[in-house]
Amino acid sequence: MVQPFTNIMEANGGAEGGRRAAAPLPTAPPMDSPANDAQYVDFLVLGNKENYLVRAERKAILDSNTGLAQMLSSGGGDSKCVVRDVNRDNFETFVRYLETKFIKYSSPTHTLEMLELATRFQCRQLEIHCVKELDLNLHVNHVLEVYQALWFYHLIAPPKEPTKDTKRRSRCPRAKNQNTASGPLTPEEYFAALLNNCLQLIDMQAEEVFLLEAMLTLRFPELEMIVKRDALQLSSETLLLDVLARWSLEDCKRKHVDPTAENRRRALGALCYAPRYLTMSRREFDAARERVELLDPAESQLVGDILTGGMRRSAANLTPEQQTLVARFRTPRPEFPQLPVQLSARSHPRNYPKKMRKAAAEAERERDGPKKGCCNRLLLNCCSVFACIFD
Repeated sequence: MVQPFTNIMEANGGAEGGRRAAAPLPTAPPMDSPANDAQYVDFLVLGNKENYLVRAERKAILDSNTGLAQMLSSGGGDSKCVVRDVNRDNFETFVRYLETKFIKYSSPTHTLEMLELATRFQCRQLEIHCVKELDLNLHVNHVLEVYQALWFYHLIAPPKEPTKDTKRRSRCPRAKNQNTASGPLTPEEYFAALLNNCLQLIDMQAEEVFLLEAMLTLRFPELEMIVKRDALQLSSETLLLDVLARWSLEDCKRKHVDPTAENRRRALGALCYAPRYLTMSRREFDAARERVELLDPAESQLVGDILTGGMRRSAANLTPEQQTLVARFRTPRPEFPQLPVQLSARSHPRNYPKKMRKAAAEAERERDGPKKGCCNRLLLNCCSVFACIFD
């Protein structure tokens, strides 16, 4: 007869039987055990109306060496962290990137949003990844958006002269092997290179960029860096005059002041002298002056006299300031802009015309001065040797 039992010890014949034939204990922890929860961390994303929970692998976050890792480490082992003022979807994409090292961008705007998160949480690897993606897809339609973002998120300084990585285009094989191009390494160098490439694209497509409404929303330092560019590719300086006239009018509206000629000149400051007035025809100059007087009456009279050939004063009768101004107004713009820094397949030198690459190489040689290359030195040495032999 089968006897009922109430525990495992009775089923195995008492205490000794229970010890002899005890049921095997499970080795894996249950799904809801604290040991399993310790592998994850929950980020509570606080929103305006709703809050969201984003779960991530604790080890991946700690190994990322980002701001999230510091937040988690300073929490004293707590499995929950609070994050404010972030987009939930972008934040989850950022967390998944830390786990998988993979990210999919949906648009340049989305890439800029991810760059903002990477900068905020000090993820240097993702910053570089975003910069390369932005350079790869850099286009006229959103170049000003990228340009302004670099000003907003990072400390911007005027770009320096191009680095010596252009030596890789040297015709000397030995120089090519010895002077290997060392591109940007740190995020800061990548940001500077992307800024350079934005300005380079603006140089090449200046006429299209100047027609964008976004030009009128630029702050003065942002506008100044663009319109002072020497290599702006313009069919006529009237295009630059037009964008300056439109921007000064919008600036007067923003400041709620009367858009008089004096107020518009005050808004532009030294940018009034950015156009190369003496490369224009007298008809173009007069037509532009009817729209806006960027120069004061004396300066306009000086430019007008030179354009018509009616100026009887010699250069000695001009003040040093006037001589400098006239020399700048006469200077033609270069035929080609500089090449961009190679950050992606888009900015590779082979994607640009041969004439443009040749002009960039000549400009580099002018910057380097009258130094002779290694090939020239080798040729001179060979000539000296042959001269000694035949003597």
